Amino acid sequence: METRKLQQVGGGTYTVSVPKRWAVERGLDAGTEVHLYAHADGSIVVRSSERDDAALDGIGLDVDGDDPALVRRLLRAAYATGYVRVTLTPHESLTDGQLHVAREANRGLVGTEIAADAAHGFALHNVLETADVSVRQTVVQLRFVARSALSQAAVAFGDRDADLERLRERAEEADRLFEMVARHLNRSLVSMAELDRLGVDRPALFDYYVTARELATIAGLSVTVAQTAGDFSAAIGDRFVADLESAVDDAEELVAAAATAVLEEATATDAHELLTDRDEVIVALDDVEAAVFDDPDSRFEGTATDARELTRLLDVIARTVDHAGVIGTTAMRAAMRPDLT
Repeated sequence: METRKLQQVGGGTYTVSVPKRWAVERGLDAGTEVHLYAHADGSIVVRSSERDDAALDGIGLDVDGDDPALVRRLLRAAYATGYVRVTLTPHESLTDGQLHVAREANRGLVGTEIAADAAHGFALHNVLETADVSVRQTVVQLRFVARSALSQAAVAFGDRDADLERLRERAEEADRLFEMVARHLNRSLVSMAELDRLGVDRPALFDYYVTARELATIAGLSVTVAQTAGDFSAAIGDRFVADLESAVDDAEELVAAAATAVLEEATATDAHELLTDRDEVIVALDDVEAAVFDDPDSRFEGTATDARELTRLLDVIARTVDHAGVIGTTAMRAAMRPDLT
């Protein structure tokens, strides 16, 4: 870093000198046209390129082979990277299976439409303007989806049937929302104008990204909770079913509180209390495991397979709580971050 003073030229124009070494290292010389960008975070950027996000206008990708999975991964990765238009060009032609997967990928992404759909090439175009996106509101929506998924998963305990199809839809919705947040985070790494259009600074955007990632993971884990709990709960007795159902309820409340702490900029003390609650839920899960497997008076009547499934269920619930803890830790770090604006 070097320090310079603004100099006034003529009636009102200000100038600032740039070290010659900097200019030479970047291929600039006297008379070179540069572009100035003033951003909402107070920074003023001098660039030799006209637009700082031009590199994300579009990308062309070659498709070598007939693997449908390759098409899916290319489209989703390019979307998450932040490209406005993604074009797939096969060496020969796209198979029916590849075109089917490409159309499915479009339905699984937020803000895209098919711009070309043929064996000789397939293209997606993002039509959602960044200015119309609220990353914070997307995280609010994800908080609701993750909490709702856990609530539905708790239904699987006892003799009740969880709607697994609805749960899978919730998990897919969470994935779509997270990928949109990831897209805008990645775009912001290339273009500072992206931050201006989003109306958020980089630290907050990263906090939202971490929170969205953990919430999407939690929504996915809720499917496993429901599948596992519904298969063997009768074998472990009403007492343990109630304990596990209570643990999932506690996890749901913890997830909601942790996400709210990030969204509402909680204090470090509030975040600490959340992490203390996380520790207490983990202890309760350990107590359930000890009561089932170590207490000779427990009424565990399941088979060895039931025991393995119970261990798996306890692990999934604990992982859910840990992911909520990551969100709580994010809130604590945000509370301690200095304000540089």
